[in-house]
Amino acid sequence: MNRGAMGVGMKRLLLPGTAVFIGGSAMAAPPPPQPFTWTGCYIGAHAGAGWSQTKLSNPGATIIDVLPAGGEVGIGSDVGFIGGGQLGCDYQFAQNWVIGLAGDFSFASIDGRIDDPFFVGKNGNPAPLRAHTDELASLTGRVGYTWDRYLIYGKGGVAWAHNKYNLDNLFSFNGPFCGSGPFVACNAAASDTHAGWTAGAGFEWAFSGNWSVLLEYDHYGFGSKTLTFVDQEGHAAPIGIKQDIDVVKVGFNFRFGGLLGP
Repeated sequence: MNRGAMGVGMKRLLLPGTAVFIGGSAMAAPPPPQPFTWTGCYIGAHAGAGWSQTKLSNPGATIIDVLPAGGEVGIGSDVGFIGGGQLGCDYQFAQNWVIGLAGDFSFASIDGRIDDPFFVGKNGNPAPLRAHTDELASLTGRVGYTWDRYLIYGKGGVAWAHNKYNLDNLFSFNGPFCGSGPFVACNAAASDTHAGWTAGAGFEWAFSGNWSVLLEYDHYGFGSKTLTFVDQEGHAAPIGIKQDIDVVKVGFNFRFGGLLGP
């Protein structure tokens, strides 16, 4: 066999092997990275600070030993701690837009106090008026704009706050004196779960895998409501309550699905 014939034979043998090698290399190539997306559900936790402004008013036409008829007093709180959890779901669409629905719950310690500016308390001591918020919850929708792993958003929805109120060291409450002794003070109290609305804005960053971190501000508005305050002797009086709460919090979310990306 001459050299030309041998060369043609070798080419015929090598070409199928080369094709198999190239095809095998193509099949072994890694798949392209999955596009990054905010679509998915999540669960997380948060902590932060909150403060409130509570207004007490007399809705009646007579003095109730705390407020004159038509009188109103505001109780501003110190900054208190909040902490709790959240869960929700998001959907990314039109490339850069995200909508979602979420619920959250927070334990709170937001306390406010003011001495009654209208009446002197028992035995010449002030009569402190106190408002304490120990729980906050909300159900909200949100819409945001995203670029890669960053999301800015606004949110709004319904909210609830659980509050406790105390009117201490009063000389009498709604007319009657408390007890039969001269040194007994009236300490009236009430509590409620107040429904209202909330609106806020935030920033979220998916920093690693399915984990994200957020920074958020929320305002809670609770309309006017009349509560019945009762002292230890059973004397009762209606008092109007109106409250606003502001919260700043940071949080972490773990997302199920989505947020894969490179």
